[in-house]
Amino acid sequence: MFESKKKTMKKIYFLLLTLSITSLSFGQTTLFQDSFETGSPDTSATMSEMCTDGFGDFFTVTDGANIGTNYSVTGADGTYWLAAQDTDGTPECTSDVQTIEYNNIDISSGTNMTLAFIAAEDDDGSTYQDWDADTLVYFEIDIDNSSTYTKVFQFAANGATNTEPGVDSDFDGIVDGTLLSSIFQEFTFAVPTGNNLDLRITFEKLNAGDEDISIDNIRIIDGYTPSSTISISTPSDGSVIAPGTSNVNVEWATANISGSETVDVIVNGATTNNATSPFVISTADGSTYNVTVNLIDGGSTVASDNISFSIGNLTQVANITALRNDVDNNGAGSFYEITGASLLTHTDGFRSRKWFQDGSISGVLIYDEDGIITTTYAVGDMVSGLKGYSAISNGVLRFIPTQDSGVIDSSSNAVVAQTVAITDFNASPDAYESEFIELLNVSFVEGDGTVTFSTATNYTLTDGTNNAIMRTDFYGANYIGEIIPSTQLTSVSGVSGEYNGISQLYLRSLADITLTTGQFSLSEFSIYPNPAKSGFVNITSTGSGTLQANVYDILGKQVINAAVASGRLDVSTLNTGVYIVKLTQGTATTTKKLIIQ
Repeated sequence: MFESKKKTMKKIYFLLLTLSITSLSFGQTTLFQDSFETGSPDTSATMSEMCTDGFGDFFTVTDGANIGTNYSVTGADGTYWLAAQDTDGTPECTSDVQTIEYNNIDISSGTNMTLAFIAAEDDDGSTYQDWDADTLVYFEIDIDNSSTYTKVFQFAANGATNTEPGVDSDFDGIVDGTLLSSIFQEFTFAVPTGNNLDLRITFEKLNAGDEDISIDNIRIIDGYTPSSTISISTPSDGSVIAPGTSNVNVEWATANISGSETVDVIVNGATTNNATSPFVISTADGSTYNVTVNLIDGGSTVASDNISFSIGNLTQVANITALRNDVDNNGAGSFYEITGASLLTHTDGFRSRKWFQDGSISGVLIYDEDGIITTTYAVGDMVSGLKGYSAISNGVLRFIPTQDSGVIDSSSNAVVAQTVAITDFNASPDAYESEFIELLNVSFVEGDGTVTFSTATNYTLTDGTNNAIMRTDFYGANYIGEIIPSTQLTSVSGVSGEYNGISQLYLRSLADITLTTGQFSLSEFSIYPNPAKSGFVNITSTGSGTLQANVYDILGKQVINAAVASGRLDVSTLNTGVYIVKLTQGTATTTKKLIIQ
């Protein structure tokens, strides 16, 4: 089962009976509650910041719509909750220590008080997550305005990098209790008696993309008794599941039950009594399913949860160009089969990324963090029949596989970079996104003969007038740690990308850096007419010597290998389409795009 990355968060947390601030239920009295259902904290609260960039950096009250489609937790109480992730990552979020404080909460009537809340984190199940040793989230209280806060509860990691967070009961910075998950669960601690209480929650060093926490339904309860709960864990509310799925398992978990309870499942109005998890629903493409699970005790519903999911429809597109056009016209999130063949230009182990491009020179990033594609592809493979759904992240179109469906039609095809001017590269990031390109006659501004390439770093390529960004996005690339070239280069090649509308070039390896062997510029070679309609093109050069032309279709197959005689090249054998022409004269070489009409 494959779920869309656009996931909405859903309410599940029910008490035995609905509690208001002053209501009684089986001896319980709620003295204070903040469930953030106004879209803001309680009026007694002060937040250090409230910020979000919409893409994964946030400290805010949210319903999930304003923090990025890749963030997923389930089980919030109602619609809104408090969420924090990478709180210093943007101009919108400026500090890696954030707080929310509640002042002068009246607890004067309480005699046996408990502070209860629910919490979760976006546990993506991968090795690329979670908290570092310095990451903490902790609760402090001050009774009767003593001006001294006492730490009473803490979440921490296990003292290492990228580890799962959970309860740190002895406050030593190492988890020793219940781990956080993507499903909200309840945590509690005792509250001393007094007249009023100040509560401060501190979010410390949540300063990376997978360091996050969500908190909801903060309550101070006198005479606290854990409530029975039921929560649907899969599928997520709002999921769009891959076409062709005939059965979906609905799974749920219960807590604080006596053992006499039963579960009723309602699917599109039809009820099944005494159901067990997993509950199998037969499904069909294009259909939507509304599911409610009720926890029944003594004939009464004591807890409930509900979700809605649908099965997508598959759209067939001939190539990547058609895929991108459909996303441009209709938005991301649909399921596709790319029936035509696409050329693999690069692979990377991080999230099993792969870059493909088609014969019209349109590219797409295959983003396979779940490892759906098990077939081994090599650069130069022509692959048809890829199936998945579209998503947008930081302005980049991603194709998320739903099955290992690609067929290798041919292998060892040439991968030829198309030459792009820096001005065009910067002006049109979407036009070149995920394509294999080269920039000619450039140098690294940072190259001084001593500085080396580092990971996750932006460098500047310049042609003397215009600048472009080269980013070290491939951590295992063989140029990491190597000295940055200090001289002008014949060319720098790589996969074209972008970050929210800003073009970036990702070098694959050292082989993408070509040292100068001959001085030339694009202006020294010309091809005309272009587009060509008459069966030939004129090729001119300001250099001397034999001019060799190698013509490739955009999928890398060489279709012409000829010397240019009298400045004319016969292209009458070429079909309508886009081609790459590699021109060589002496030690100078360049590539140009040729359109045949």
